[in-house]
Amino acid sequence: MGRASTTSARVVAISGTPGVGKTLVAKHLAEALGAEVVELSEVVLREGLYVGYDEKTLSYVIDELRVKEYVRSLAMGGRRIVVVGHYSEVVDDDILEKLFVIRLNPVELFERLKKRGWPPAKILDNVEAELIGVCTANALAEHPQDKVCEVDASGKPSEEVSREIIEILQGVRECRVFVDWLARDDVVRRLLTSERA
Repeated sequence: MGRASTTSARVVAISGTPGVGKTLVAKHLAEALGAEVVELSEVVLREGLYVGYDEKTLSYVIDELRVKEYVRSLAMGGRRIVVVGHYSEVVDDDILEKLFVIRLNPVELFERLKKRGWPPAKILDNVEAELIGVCTANALAEHPQDKVCEVDASGKPSEEVSREIIEILQGVRECRVFVDWLARDDVVRRLLTSERA
C-alpha cells in the first residue's frame, strides 16, 4: 500500500488452492513459531469483510481493502501471526515475512475433494486452479519473488510440510517457485482419467 509501517515484517502467510491442507499446516507452524493463526475465511465471515456472494463459485467475494486493514491491525505491536487462506496474497508487502503457497498433486487434490463430497463443478474449478498454479500467480502478482515460496505437500503429513516452511524461514532451505504440474505427463494423464471416471 506504500504506507510506512511501524512494525517489522511479522506476518507469515499460507496460501494454496482449497483442499491442499493449509489449515493443518498453519496450526503446526504457528505452534512451532509461538504465533497466532488467523484464518482469513473465518475472519471475512465473522467481521463481514466481503462485498457479496458468488453463486457460481459458492464463495464470498472479499473486500480486499478491509481485509488488508484487519491483518495490519493484528500485526501492529510486533506480534507474529500466521495468516492462512487461499487469498493470503492480500497481506501488504511491508508486513509480510514470506508467503508460502502449498501445492498438492492435482490427482491427490481431486480425490480429496471428491471424498469431501464437493459438487463436481467446484472440484473441477479447484483442481484446474491447482494444475495451472493460480495461487502462485496471484502471490507473484502482489509480492516480489523472494517472498513467495512454494512447498509441495503431495504425499506428506502436515507436520512435515510445516517443518519445511520453518527451514525456509531459517534459511536452511531455499525459498523458490518450482512446481509445474502441466510439465508432468503422469499427472495430466491420471487427472484426465480421474475426471472421466
